[in-house]
Amino acid sequence: MAGVAEYIKESYIELTEKVTWPTWKELQSSAVLVLVAAMIIAMVIFGMDQIIGYVLNQFYTSLA
Repeated sequence: MAGVAEYIKESYIELTEKVTWPTWKELQSSAVLVLVAAMIIAMVIFGMDQIIGYVLNQFYTSLA
């Protein structure tokens, strides 16, 4: 049980004294960057889905 207490104590010390936390401005900037990247990736995947759907639709229509 002493090992668990020591682990929690060391974790707390590391989080409060050794970790370099980003400033609020840096955090906002990173969040905007992640949001923009996620939107771009979503649009690329959506475009690929639309193109593949169109190609398959044309293929199956030509079979009938």
